[in-house]
Amino acid sequence: MKPLDTTHPLVAERLKKREKWKELGFDYPTKFDRTHTASEAKIEIEAHGTRDTKSVMADCQSKKMVCGRIMQMRDMGKLIFMQLRDVSGDLQICLSETVLSERFTDWKGLLDLGDIIGVSGEFFSTKHGEPSLMASSVTPLSKALRPLPEKFHGLTDTEAQYRQRYLDLATNPETVSRFRSRSRFISAVREFLDARDFLEVETRVLQPQAGGAMAQVFETHHNALDKDFALRIALELDLKMLTVGGLERVYEIGKCFRNEGIDPSHLQEFTMLEWYAAYADIEQNMKWCREMLLESVKKAFGKTSFELSTKGGEPLSIELSEDWEVERFPDLLQLYAQFDMLSSTKKEAKLECVKLGMPSDEAEKMGYANLLDFIYKKTARPHLLKPTFVLDYPADLKPLARPNGDGTASCYQLLIGGWEVVNAYGELVDPTIQRELLKTQAAAKAAGDVEAMNVDNSFLAAMEHGMLIQTGFGMGIDRIVALFSGQSNLKDVVFFPMMKE
Repeated sequence: MKPLDTTHPLVAERLKKREKWKELGFDYPTKFDRTHTASEAKIEIEAHGTRDTKSVMADCQSKKMVCGRIMQMRDMGKLIFMQLRDVSGDLQICLSETVLSERFTDWKGLLDLGDIIGVSGEFFSTKHGEPSLMASSVTPLSKALRPLPEKFHGLTDTEAQYRQRYLDLATNPETVSRFRSRSRFISAVREFLDARDFLEVETRVLQPQAGGAMAQVFETHHNALDKDFALRIALELDLKMLTVGGLERVYEIGKCFRNEGIDPSHLQEFTMLEWYAAYADIEQNMKWCREMLLESVKKAFGKTSFELSTKGGEPLSIELSEDWEVERFPDLLQLYAQFDMLSSTKKEAKLECVKLGMPSDEAEKMGYANLLDFIYKKTARPHLLKPTFVLDYPADLKPLARPNGDGTASCYQLLIGGWEVVNAYGELVDPTIQRELLKTQAAAKAAGDVEAMNVDNSFLAAMEHGMLIQTGFGMGIDRIVALFSGQSNLKDVVFFPMMKE
């Protein structure tokens, strides 16, 4: 963003007006004693009926006080009508020469769109039924030195909305509504978990080595310790170590970081919810998942019926309260790819992947589980549009989940509209098996798989002290909010997404 150009005619004019504010005794006051928000004012006005403009002008003794940003101004000569916006909405303000006398001329020449002012006066409704306030005094609070975007349409350029979210919020009420829904959703999730005796905790963002997922990491250097650290890619390992300490139900809502490519469904900095519950299994996990989403989505968005955009871009009508589908990964491969993962070979999987569009040199580098995952994503996943639990993924894809003993792991993903929104495990708590699985991951990393995990001896040491049997759950907050607010890009539900300069 360029520095303020004080030589630009518009800016220079606004700077002069600010100086005039100071001459009149208004210089960024420390407070304004608001009595009503815009929405509270409208409620009170509607409850007390209408008054005509002339009678209010003749008897403007009340000290109702509102404040906000000037979004529109209409100069009618001896009357000025403004739309004042605060966090609750808009309220019409009327400035009258009859009421304000000599100060009317001051405010007529010194106020601009974008300025933040306080106004006191009398509530009334116009003859058209518009809730309004007749101003008996105006208090300038903060001068907008830069003009707002075009007043009737707000900030419409998508990239500008991401780079200058404050302008998007100031000019687009639907953006404010979307982020309110996000906050309500997170609050509802907390209520759900707190009611079931989960303890909210905070764990490390800087970690000696990142684990808990298969992803590339961001690295940084700790000057005081003269040691390199990684930004966490998941919340999993620290939360599980807390269960070793006897915390039976824990959860965290926090930022994670993955150094991967940008696309509409992936962000490098994103918000995760993870929870872990001792003595519960994957069936209980699925039950809680459905209950939590139903309750939280309804509280956040006020409904359970949605028109969604699928991952393929097609519209989809869903009713969350209906039964959700339950499928198994091996069965889906058999149905949509005619591929039997439990009896086929890696060579056969490579040939199938190449047939589906994977470059042959890339297929040569991949492990069997990743090849199976590619086949699944190309053939089966596009068909999974209604809410669907997919169980029993290949064990090598889930090295932290308990193996089922048949090449699959105790786990599920929840898909809605083709989007993966939840990953959940029947957690592996046997440290001997866990060490071997992490060794396999480390070997894959050494062979060139940049997303494979390393052996984490600190985590294994915790497990070796006895880890509570448990189930675990992970959900991307950004993705679920984007899905139910009808956004196709995660940047639309994050206040300040990372942008290329």
